[in-house]
This record gives sequence, structure tokens and C-alpha cells, in this order.
Amino acid sequence: MKKLALLVLVLGACSKTESTDIRTSGIYASITASTLGDGTTNVSTTLFLGNPINLNFVELAGEDELLASHAGMEKVMVESDLFNVVSYRAQFQTDAEGEQFEVAFLRGDDVSAPSSIATLPAKFTLGAGPASAARSTALAVSWSPAGSTDAMSWVAEGDCIERASGTFAGDTGTGAIAAGTIMKRDNQQVADSCEVTLSVSRSRLGEVDVHYGKGGYIAGVQTRQLMFTSMP
Repeated sequence: MKKLALLVLVLGACSKTESTDIRTSGIYASITASTLGDGTTNVSTTLFLGNPINLNFVELAGEDELLASHAGMEKVMVESDLFNVVSYRAQFQTDAEGEQFEVAFLRGDDVSAPSSIATLPAKFTLGAGPASAARSTALAVSWSPAGSTDAMSWVAEGDCIERASGTFAGDTGTGAIAAGTIMKRDNQQVADSCEVTLSVSRSRLGEVDVHYGKGGYIAGVQTRQLMFTSMP
């Protein structure tokens, strides 16, 4: 219930503004091209009015549109709106290292931001994880191949734990999540143990179009997942 209440509180704080009411100079762009290694890549774009911490999302209106392209194929990005959390997505049938994806924000009555580019980093495979792991001990993680200059990070999610995330110190092929980092949710009705999904990502920063006046973030991301039972 605490997790649900927090989600409702956050979503309730979100607002949205039509793109026709905003100059490109007032927009921040968050863009990812991400794959789970299943042969597809999902390109996602979220536009914010000003600083994204304010949770004021931009909804396309009028002649404004977002286009994603890859290898000569262009797709109109499809809107998703959940309680004013507005984002746009397109999917392509590839997940190979070095594949590039371009997102164009085309405007009817203002300056466009026609070229933000993300490139997928190298694929990798996670080492076998434990069937179960105690939160009171460190959790070892391994992957291969390693040795890139791209960033490595992780996210752990499950019904009985608080969502946790962090980074690994370089792409060395091994890392550890410190004891006590993954914590049980603070609720007496929550079970002590549950199934947890650990997502490990290799991310490569891309190039955000300079016309976004508030800047932005763009990355190509390879993510792999494993599941285990989290115990006290």
C-alpha cells in the first residue's frame, strides 16, 4: 500500500502542457534506445517543460510531431499518457551493437530539433545468478564480454522490496551490490521474501539536438535481466 500511495502521490504531482504553447528553447528532452537483447529496440522520448524535476510533461499538439528513424526506416512515435505522464515510443527490429537511432522533433510554428542520435553499445550476457539471496549479504554480479568504456548500472524491483538502483565501477565484468542496499518495504503486511528482477544495463551516451534549449539526455542501452528470491 505504501508503494501504491507513493505512486499516486507522484502521479498526482504531474502536469502536462501542449507543445504549441512552448518554444523549443524551453524544452528538455529525455531519449533512450533500449533493448533486452530480444532482437528489438524500443526508442522512447519524453519531453519536459523546463527542468524535468518539475514533472511538467509536454504533449504534442498542432503540427508538432516526433519521428524516430533507423537505417532509412522512419516511424511516427506513438503517444502514451498515464495520469499526465506523457511519452512517445517506436520499435525497430534490431538490437545489434553500433546501430544508430535518430529522433526528430518537428515543429509547425517554431524551431525544430531534427537530430538527436543514440547508438547501441555492445551486447553482453549476465552470469548465472543465485536462486536466492539474503539482503543482509552482498550480491555478486558478473557479465561478459567486458572492457568497454560504457557505463554499467543496475535496478532491482520486487513486491517486497523498495526499488533500488546503482552503478558499477566501470565495465570490468564483475560488480557487487553491497549488503543492505536492497531493503524490505516498510510495511507489516509485506512478505519477508519475494521474487526480485535485477536489470543490469550497459549505456552509451548519445548526442542531443542543440535546439532543445533546456538540454537533455540520450543514450543507447543494452539491458539484461535475472530473477532471484530476495530473503532477509
